[in-house]
Amino acid sequence: MAETFTASELVIPGTFIRVRSEGLIGVAGISAGNVGIVGTASKGAGDTLILSDYEGARADLGTYDDYKNGAGALNLTRGVELLYLNGARAVFARPLDPAHAAQDDYVAAFNELAKDDVNILVAPQLPTATALAVFGAVVETAENNGKDVMAVVGSDAVTVPAITAQVPTNDRIIMTAPGIRTFDSAAGAEATLSGTYTAAAVAGLLSSLTPQSSPTNKTLPGIVKLSQRFSYGEMRQLVSGRVMVLEARQGVRVVRGLTTDNGAFTQVTTRRIVDFAKAGVRKASDPFIGRLNNQRVRAALQGAIDGFLTTMVQDEALIAYELQVTATRQDEIAGRAVVNAVLQPTFSIDFVAVTLVLQ
Repeated sequence: MAETFTASELVIPGTFIRVRSEGLIGVAGISAGNVGIVGTASKGAGDTLILSDYEGARADLGTYDDYKNGAGALNLTRGVELLYLNGARAVFARPLDPAHAAQDDYVAAFNELAKDDVNILVAPQLPTATALAVFGAVVETAENNGKDVMAVVGSDAVTVPAITAQVPTNDRIIMTAPGIRTFDSAAGAEATLSGTYTAAAVAGLLSSLTPQSSPTNKTLPGIVKLSQRFSYGEMRQLVSGRVMVLEARQGVRVVRGLTTDNGAFTQVTTRRIVDFAKAGVRKASDPFIGRLNNQRVRAALQGAIDGFLTTMVQDEALIAYELQVTATRQDEIAGRAVVNAVLQPTFSIDFVAVTLVLQ
């Protein structure tokens, strides 16, 4: 017998049981560090491959060729290697044939990747200007479609004025510099990679961190040498210009975890915490679509969202929050339940100000 009925259906005597399960609806696990990468490879073109380690990536994508100061044609596996060396776990890769790798091909590939469960996007073999053009469109389209992603772009410039001139204003794009030096297994020697490949290393680091953990002062485990070292004054200019600059200091580490936004989402953690909250609220709310819009069901909806936000407080992603789920009679007629939430995200310590009083 179905676990629902209406009083008008009761004709034959018996016991009829209605089960209302809205109170048991909760939020399943949410990803925050899945990386999506596009580039040229010798195998797998036209498909999205879900990778879990570098050896599997080489089997599915083929090996990369000699970097040759950027003239190499097969670089997707190189980018995946940098991701895994720096902490990535789940990687969604979309290979392109080298003969069909124009800007439009990258846009189409990333739009396909955005349909999967990805959070961080990177295209290390694209020149900086092209990558910014690609990601500017992709992150906006994804957000409009209910998918919140961030993109990491590396600067291919080498002087401070040229690097800062490339920086956009976008709360979903991270700009990083300088380039890196790493072992090129195809050439059997060390290679100096363009700053665009630094983006893959930074994306790997970000994917290993919880949304509330700032990359500020974190070391990149897979990078030991930079292509150039900036002076204190140069780093100050770059940070002021919203560049996530790397420095060699007891390892290679991030000076300050910034997006290219100049407003509320300057800290990477703020953007990631809010995106995580949005994903959780969506997951809590979606099962209620199509259910009764009455006080009982709205209370269950509030309970589901409340349970998720409480875990964010427990995980120290939020300091506190306020939540209310309501619907006027006009909202009920229109099929709307209105959720109002006030979130207080956690911020990282970027500066320690010390005053010494001598007596």
